Amino acid sequence: MLLGKKRSHPTSTSTMKSGIVDSKRQFLEQRLKEVMTLFQQQTELIPNIDTLPTAQLKPDADLSVYNTPLVKNYSVDISLLWSLSSALYKGKVQTWIRDLVSPGLSSQLELNQIQHASDPFVSTFTYLSFGQRELACEEAKKNNEFQLAMYISHSEFKDVKAVVKEYMNTLKTQGQWQTMSIFHKRCCYILAGHLGYVDEDNFIVTEKSSWQCTLGMYLWYGNRFDEPVSLAKYNKAFDESVVNIRHFKTIKNIARPDVSCLWYQLLQWWLGDASLARLDTWPLDLVWLLSIYKPSSSIDSSYALKWIEKAESMDEAEFSIYAALFMPSPEERINYILRQCEWKDEQKLLNEYYIPSKNIHIAKALNAHDDWNFDEEYEILLQGQLYEQAKMTLLYFVLPRYFKYDTAASIEKCLSFVNAYPKDKDELIQLIQSTLIYLLDDNKNTETSEILLQKLKDLTPKYGGRNTQVLFKNLIEAMMF
Repeated sequence: MLLGKKRSHPTSTSTMKSGIVDSKRQFLEQRLKEVMTLFQQQTELIPNIDTLPTAQLKPDADLSVYNTPLVKNYSVDISLLWSLSSALYKGKVQTWIRDLVSPGLSSQLELNQIQHASDPFVSTFTYLSFGQRELACEEAKKNNEFQLAMYISHSEFKDVKAVVKEYMNTLKTQGQWQTMSIFHKRCCYILAGHLGYVDEDNFIVTEKSSWQCTLGMYLWYGNRFDEPVSLAKYNKAFDESVVNIRHFKTIKNIARPDVSCLWYQLLQWWLGDASLARLDTWPLDLVWLLSIYKPSSSIDSSYALKWIEKAESMDEAEFSIYAALFMPSPEERINYILRQCEWKDEQKLLNEYYIPSKNIHIAKALNAHDDWNFDEEYEILLQGQLYEQAKMTLLYFVLPRYFKYDTAASIEKCLSFVNAYPKDKDELIQLIQSTLIYLLDDNKNTETSEILLQKLKDLTPKYGGRNTQVLFKNLIEAMMF
């Protein structure tokens, strides 16, 4: 017998559409269709025999395709989330953070030049702190620091930390380091990957830089070239469990980030401390996509379920089914959506989504069952060649409903249902068919009656259920009259 539960629906009055256009909902529907259309282009389904297809990203899948002009309708914070996710997926986060801080460069440069007019390397440092290596290189050349300029230029393409440290040691050995300006030294420390407190010179390399530029410096200069880009070194700078005076001074003087900033949360989630991310404040479509494009992230499956339910709520059943195929264990949810029968294109489900015919027919049958339309349920199960389930529906619901042994019309009605069942498929169905034909026969035979009666009595104990037991009881009584 088919079991389960159908979703309850609100009354018809509550589902009537308002004459007023809900612009917010309209935009959300537009965005959902855009995301799901792009997602279908980015993914593929591999059919399997008698089971749901294998759903996967295409080899050339690209998260950045979802950063469409529609995203500009969101707030700046949300737009930055989308652009950063694209940059992270493409491995261009260092360029992204440089572009983010660049609008503040000119004002910071002017301020630094005024405050430190006597230091010729303040402009070089400022450009480095904004990730502008080319401009920093030119400034170093203006001050005849050609070796530093070379290191600045090369630092974008290879790891120069070791050679810069050697250069610094040479300067110290030759006695030149002691006469160098603070910002000249800070430029060297940046290229050497030393961005915290320096005992020897008693300053913080990134001191008085904005938290965004400080973060950028750790991304541009803090990682080794032979290692993935990471925020491990940056996060360690704020680790209060480390006990030493140099680290304490770094923590005290380094600009702290705004942990409520959404793009900062995403950056940490991808490259550093994922616990800082408040996923509930991010766009649902982004969180769902991240769970698929970055499966190692271990995003809770509840976000996928929310996205699927959102598609359902917007009458996009086919989209919700397609999205559900990418859940770790999709069958339960897909069968639930199928059961609502709110989808429109059965051929698409069969030929494009590769949903097994059995799943669709069972879902349609359950939908009919939920509406107490047992005749249709039986017909659907037969169409799907689900004979065992059809048999149970026939015995438990259809025949008990119609069989009245004292009227030929009811017997003929039951016989029409039994005759629809394929011949030679089931012993009990054949027995019931023979019994109904016998009851309609005017020339009854005692021997035939006794044989049928005995067979009914023998098979009756094998089937439980009140309706079925009443059916067998009525058939037996009809044979005895």
